[in-house]
Amino acid sequence: MMAEAHVPAELLPDVAWCEAIIRRHSGSFYRSFKHLPPGRAAAVFAVYAFCRLADDSIDVDHDPAQLDRLATQLQEFAAGKTPDEPLWRLLRWAFTTYGLELEPFFEMIEGQRQDITFAQPETNQDLWDYCYLVAGTVGLMILPLLAHPITTSHRQLAIDLGQAMQMTNILRDLSADYRQGRIYLPARELAKRGIQLDDLGRENPTPALKSYWLELARDALQRYEGVRRNLVSFDTKARLPVLLALLYYSHITLLGIKNPDVILARRLVVPDSVKYWLYLKARWHVWTLRIRREV
Repeated sequence: MMAEAHVPAELLPDVAWCEAIIRRHSGSFYRSFKHLPPGRAAAVFAVYAFCRLADDSIDVDHDPAQLDRLATQLQEFAAGKTPDEPLWRLLRWAFTTYGLELEPFFEMIEGQRQDITFAQPETNQDLWDYCYLVAGTVGLMILPLLAHPITTSHRQLAIDLGQAMQMTNILRDLSADYRQGRIYLPARELAKRGIQLDDLGRENPTPALKSYWLELARDALQRYEGVRRNLVSFDTKARLPVLLALLYYSHITLLGIKNPDVILARRLVVPDSVKYWLYLKARWHVWTLRIRREV
């Protein structure tokens, strides 16, 4: 079991600042990882705040200069200088305490730079590579908070979970992204299947689009299932947060699989009542895992 650490009192305002960001922008992610021990949860909040600032600099503010500033601060941070801001102070504590790795943070910046001059992916591999840069990297960022010692298998599971969650987001937001001029579905796949770009703007998906959507959704589900099957390899106190994230996001995917006619008409969401049921399901699953290992 991983050793636990307490956030120093002087950093508690920084924790509150980062926690406010994750609560405001990602209820599902927050609901999942707040169940980590407090020190590890605080580290996750800092990681999420970094990712949110990177993402918003392009997707919300459309300001590459903001991303450049964040990249410069990351370079300074890597060189041992800690910018005097809540995010960086808490990140420094998280790096020092839990041994977080810098490389996925730089890769996240690279993924956001691709969105500055967004280009539609050409192939499925291009799409999954993009999912790695903007979300698989997040799995690697927080992996030291979820497993110790970290193995090659853990790294792949963290990447798979992040990629699957990003694919869920892409499939859920096809219509909204289309209206903003962003097409994440690969050009060659659309052409091969006879799917027109304006098909994404319809209220009712064409049979070809539904078929392709379902194919990508099932690919995501395979990644979710691989993580679920290997949940026991994570630290005992990390299993519930990991499983909750998996269940919350995979349920969105399952909603579309069960009713593909609505994938363009409305944004798929998991009601709070269902999230509570999934929480109980996750608690039971984690408990049974522990009992089986103790018997």
